[in-house]
Amino acid sequence: MTIGQQLKKFRLLLGLSQADMAAGIVTASFYSKVERDQSEIVIDKLVEILNTHNISLYDFFEAFDKENLPNLNLEKKVYSYFDNRDLGKLIALKKEVKDRDTLIYLKLKLIIADLEGRVHEMPQNSQEELRKICLEEDTNAQKDFWDIAISTPLYNFAELKGLITYIFNNQNQYDLTNDQLLISLMNLLIRYLDRCYKENHFAEAEEVGKFVNAMPSNFSIIFHKLVVKYYLALFNNDSELVNEIIGLINQSGFQHYAKTLPQIKGEKI
Repeated sequence: MTIGQQLKKFRLLLGLSQADMAAGIVTASFYSKVERDQSEIVIDKLVEILNTHNISLYDFFEAFDKENLPNLNLEKKVYSYFDNRDLGKLIALKKEVKDRDTLIYLKLKLIIADLEGRVHEMPQNSQEELRKICLEEDTNAQKDFWDIAISTPLYNFAELKGLITYIFNNQNQYDLTNDQLLISLMNLLIRYLDRCYKENHFAEAEEVGKFVNAMPSNFSIIFHKLVVKYYLALFNNDSELVNEIIGLINQSGFQHYAKTLPQIKGEKI
């Protein structure tokens, strides 16, 4: 039993079309892919669809292995803590994971190593396993960009640039009304900007800035847009703007995020 199969079963029981079942929460075309197991729907959108049609969560998930839901909740925490760059919570969460052979444990190890600046200390086989999994992601049916954002330290710059260029050139394929996809994409772009800054790729950073400025306004990524603005100020050696943005980030309660940001260096774009 898959999420798509279960959605289809309940939709047919309710006598709804796919567009009616999607209810504007996701696009009808995306929903169709979910039913056919060609795309995965994030848990927030799934629950919203179920609630819209008064489908009991218990009834819907009863058919699934009870171990799956804790795993979904754990994954959601990983992405949330990564989004906030909350190293303390990530370390505590890693201690809660009992099975060290799981992919989620490997992701946590990579995120923590990255935030602590010691990715090079990770075993090569672990790096290759994560790299292989993330590079095999089908960007044409991308439900989000979390795994790719997490694994950016494992790619060389040319690989990252190729991926980002593909996303820019094919942005119409992605449902940018999906908050999880949008937030994860911003995380990927911020990690890419970090590499651009550390490796002196000024022109590529400008392209990210143009793309982000053209994105529709969305409350869920206001903070991320501020971080992008910070990186562009770094490239322009604008110390006044850099300090202003750092002040805003600290005042917003994201001191741990501010600690992960690089300082001014280099010349103007």
